[in-house]
Amino acid sequence: MTRLGLFGGSFNPIHIAHLIIADRFVEQLGLDRCYFIPAAQPPLKSIPPHELAPAAHRVAMVQAAIAGHPRFEIDTCEVERGGISYTIETVEHFRQRFPQAELFLLIGADQLLEFHLWHRWQQLVHLVQICIAPRPMANPERLQEQLARIHAASPQFLEVPLLEISSSDIRHRRARGLSIRYLVPEAVLRYIYEQRLYAPL
Repeated sequence: MTRLGLFGGSFNPIHIAHLIIADRFVEQLGLDRCYFIPAAQPPLKSIPPHELAPAAHRVAMVQAAIAGHPRFEIDTCEVERGGISYTIETVEHFRQRFPQAELFLLIGADQLLEFHLWHRWQQLVHLVQICIAPRPMANPERLQEQLARIHAASPQFLEVPLLEISSSDIRHRRARGLSIRYLVPEAVLRYIYEQRLYAPL
């Protein structure tokens, strides 16, 4: 049976930690493909409008970042759908597209802590296998409390390096004119500078 990974996010911008986590996701779950799914409008993140790069730029950065990886692909269903990007609708899209596949949803431990706020989360846990990537600031006790609260069926915890890299920090460094080299892939770095994304105002 085909095993597909779903990795959604604003990818504003995509960075090295995203790629390392996705690579371990593929490796540890034995995935045939991992789909990167840029959000049109993240439902819970309060990103100031001037900091959210247009979807076309975020899609282009993901394409540049994953080029050459044999099991990475991009899916633009959320951008094409527009509006607020609800994960449940994306999972339903993949269920219809690949009815025989096993689906695995990658989320960060920080996202798990607010999972009970996600749209139709009760249905989501029955449609897809939840896989959790650790984050440096996530409290283990709170994670266990949340897992008990949402009754997630045997979530998979990935073993990945705890890299303290975030898209918001990259944007803020760029806005202050500081280096973002080595935080993003070289192709993404070039794109950010060519398109003057997140540049000082």
